[in-house]
Amino acid sequence: MNDIKELMAYLSKAERGYTKRLNRAFQQAGYPVSREQYELLQVLWEEDHVNQQTISKRLQKDKYNVTKLLNTLCKRGYVQRKMCREDMRSNVVVLTEEGRNVKEALTAIEEQLHADLTFMIAPQEIKSCVWTLKKFDERLTNND
Repeated sequence: MNDIKELMAYLSKAERGYTKRLNRAFQQAGYPVSREQYELLQVLWEEDHVNQQTISKRLQKDKYNVTKLLNTLCKRGYVQRKMCREDMRSNVVVLTEEGRNVKEALTAIEEQLHADLTFMIAPQEIKSCVWTLKKFDERLTNND
C-alpha cells in the first residue's frame, strides 16, 4: 500500500505545482485570474447564461466557494449576474464582453504550460497515467 500513498502524495504535489505555475503565468501575462476562476470561465465559455447551481455541479464545488469565485470575477469585469427571465427569483451568470475576450489569451497560456510540462513525456505515458487516474476517480466517486 505504500505505492498508493506515494502516488497520491505525488498527485497532490503535482496539482499544487500546476496551480501555482498556471496562476503565475496568468499574472505575468497581465490577467488577474486564478486557476479556479479560469475553470469557472471555461464553464461559461462552454455554456453562457447558467445558474450558480449548474456551475457548482460542473466544477464539483460547493455554492459558497462558487459565490466567492463569482464575486471576484464580477469585480474584475469578466462576468455579471442577471435576473433569470423564466424565474424572476433566481439569477443566471453571464459573461461580459471582457469575459469573452480573454478566452483566447487564457487558453493559449494554459496550452503553452501543457506543452512545457509534457515536452519530455511520451504521449503514451500521459495516456497511461490518465487511464490510471480515471480508474481511481471511478472508485472514489462510486463510493459517495
